Amino acid sequence: MSTRGQFVLPKAVRERLKLLPGCKVEGSIDEQGRLVLVPALHEPAELFRDRPPVRRNVSLEEMDRAIGRAVRRGRV
Repeated sequence: MSTRGQFVLPKAVRERLKLLPGCKVEGSIDEQGRLVLVPALHEPAELFRDRPPVRRNVSLEEMDRAIGRAVRRGRV
């Protein structure tokens, strides 16, 4: 670790996680006190950028029914 608190991930780890220069990584500490790094591969705004506009509101009950139908049809 550098004096500025920075460290380098080995190349094999970067390749396995598909990390490129400029990628963001989220860090947390698990129950055993271990550092857990997870690549933040997508920004939330990026995931919804090309989504068509919402034309109607759906209740939770309607969502549950739609999910149930998808499960019964083997789509989930």
